[in-house]
Amino acid sequence: MIRSRVRKIAIIAAAGTVATVSAVALIPFSASADGLTATTTTVSAPTTVTNGHAVTFVAAVFPFKTPAPVTKAGGTISFTITGSDASVVTCTGGNSALPLNGKGKAVCQVGPGILLASASPYTVSATYGGDGTLFAGSSGNLSQPVSLAKTHIALTYDTKPVSGAPTTFTATVTGGAGSLPTGTVLFSVISLNGKSAKAHCNPGGALQPLAPSTGTTPVAQATCTLVANWFKVPAPSKTNPHPVGQWTVGASYSGDANFGVSTASLHGTSKV
Repeated sequence: MIRSRVRKIAIIAAAGTVATVSAVALIPFSASADGLTATTTTVSAPTTVTNGHAVTFVAAVFPFKTPAPVTKAGGTISFTITGSDASVVTCTGGNSALPLNGKGKAVCQVGPGILLASASPYTVSATYGGDGTLFAGSSGNLSQPVSLAKTHIALTYDTKPVSGAPTTFTATVTGGAGSLPTGTVLFSVISLNGKSAKAHCNPGGALQPLAPSTGTTPVAQATCTLVANWFKVPAPSKTNPHPVGQWTVGASYSGDANFGVSTASLHGTSKV
């Protein structure tokens, strides 16, 4: 049923007299079965949501005010956020009874480290309970995908590689807030001793697992230990009295359900 209001307008009659007639002015408000103004609730979010990042969901009620004299909708909105793995997410400050602001909106803020790509997409539902006097309740929902987080590898060594000595390389993989990256890191080691010679991590070979580091703030790390003589500088000779050796170590992270792939490498030289 369409609700309307009646206003009086003046028209010019014959012989300069003035008469009034009633005119119907339609307004975009439809009434629900209980006589309240029917509403629509929508949910919006950023175009791109990345694993572990903070997100703000906004629920909007329309219409949220009457024509003049203006009366704005009251009442509250409740959010329900569920991952594809059935995990339940809570807004900062709670999900229920969030009041409408003066623009007919309620905001749900989700902190960092909560929305994960492994639980994508999330179903975000918002239910407006109405105000009991002018505006009826309604609900809306949104399917929110979450993309993989970009990762970065920091590749370090315990001591600077020198000819004939063992060396341990550590790959630290980071990717923002949330769970730590998991999976494996593939190490590639090349030392140039006049010709290319490949070396492998010992034990375990080239493919090494990521594991949380020890410490107050754990990070995901994989290590590659290279035994003595993995890198040797050629002996001096008459034609090459001051030889220099070169080495290259690469690390490639394979990614997981929340984090994307990344690579890094280190290069160095050493004299005898």
